Amino acid sequence: MKVLLTGATGYIGSAVTDHLAAAGHQVVALIRGAESGPGRGWHARLVGDTADPGSLAGVVTPDIEAVIHLAPPSGDVDVDTAVVEALAAPLRGTGRPFVYTSGVWVLGATGGAQEVDERAPTRPIDIVGYRPRIEQRVLAEAAEGVRAVVVRPGIVYGRGGGIPAILVDRARAQGVPEYYGEEGVRWPTVHVDDLADLFVAAVERAEAGTLWHGVGESAVPVREVARAAGRAAGVLAAPHPVPVAQAAEVFGPLFADALALDQSVSGAAARAVLGWRPQRPGVVTELVAGSYRPVEVFGAPPGPQTDAEVAAIRHLVAEVEHAQHNELVDRFLSVFRRQDPVWTTGHGKRLSGFEEIAAFTRKVLPGAAAESTAVYDVERVLFLRPDVAAVNVRQQPVRHDGARIADRPEGRPFYILVKEDGTWRIGAAQNTVAVD
Repeated sequence: MKVLLTGATGYIGSAVTDHLAAAGHQVVALIRGAESGPGRGWHARLVGDTADPGSLAGVVTPDIEAVIHLAPPSGDVDVDTAVVEALAAPLRGTGRPFVYTSGVWVLGATGGAQEVDERAPTRPIDIVGYRPRIEQRVLAEAAEGVRAVVVRPGIVYGRGGGIPAILVDRARAQGVPEYYGEEGVRWPTVHVDDLADLFVAAVERAEAGTLWHGVGESAVPVREVARAAGRAAGVLAAPHPVPVAQAAEVFGPLFADALALDQSVSGAAARAVLGWRPQRPGVVTELVAGSYRPVEVFGAPPGPQTDAEVAAIRHLVAEVEHAQHNELVDRFLSVFRRQDPVWTTGHGKRLSGFEEIAAFTRKVLPGAAAESTAVYDVERVLFLRPDVAAVNVRQQPVRHDGARIADRPEGRPFYILVKEDGTWRIGAAQNTVAVD
């Protein structure tokens, strides 16, 4: 299909462009005249501004087979209603899709309810106060022969952007990770590339008059998101709660209320009906070992294949951390190759062969994390061959609340990883203590 996309230059719009193009669709980007943004994946550009409904006259030409409205709301209900009219009217009687982007904040706080679905009543917080009226205006187009669809994303993350990037920046600036409101606040979240997959599914398959929650994880504790944001910023400290009134001084009262909103929202309907399959890492994993914490890479060309290999290597190192933190002997041993691995421990003990490593691990790992643990961050990857990589890791001792133990030295693990049967494993490891 030839798809008109508003908000094409934005954070979500860039991902949706990529996924539409990958699915074989032609993206016609609606941009403001002064914008020159990247044209990657665009079939064509049209000039128009969703803050000026009059500028949209004629942008939905007869050859436009679908419209996805991703541009942010103007803040004026009359303007946003007029935009919907301008974009939807040319589609009437054609059965062509019009997909509108809302958000889960229209549901308000979900309270004790777990994973509320699309049937839940709206109780919008002030920052999205009139948005349910726009949703209903869009869905009413189904009666006019438009395949009208509404998508409500959760908190969007990934590609180093979205609201989590704000938490990373704040942690770096304040020297401590922050979260806002009560400790029990939960966020429904979605990776931006998974969300883009949902928009593709909606434009291709969603029936007229339907509404979908774009939620990958239904209720992530915001304290854990803050802790992970601190880790991405290189700030190892216990997350610090910030009262909403204090947050309002930084973000304004409307956005501060949104950051402190406690929700548990289901995205199951889109999975069951549209076949949507969110598969990217969760928000905590993405912050700790994904796009918010870049890795230096050598010996391999930039591109999706290298990105995938680096992600797999980071996953292996995360497995080391998880197994040590939780004292999981078998899981720790699973990261080593079976054929002749070697390991020199942080205390200089040399271990040769899987059985010797296994015997040592079974002796020392149980009880090792009783009082403290460590975090492991991949810093550099050198691909010696496509299936052999040298990896520099930073190991920092922390308390169980995530705070750095200042009087304990760091480690500098160095791994030689070997890819066997599609899986990276440790072939050789040396764990060197770093002392100033």
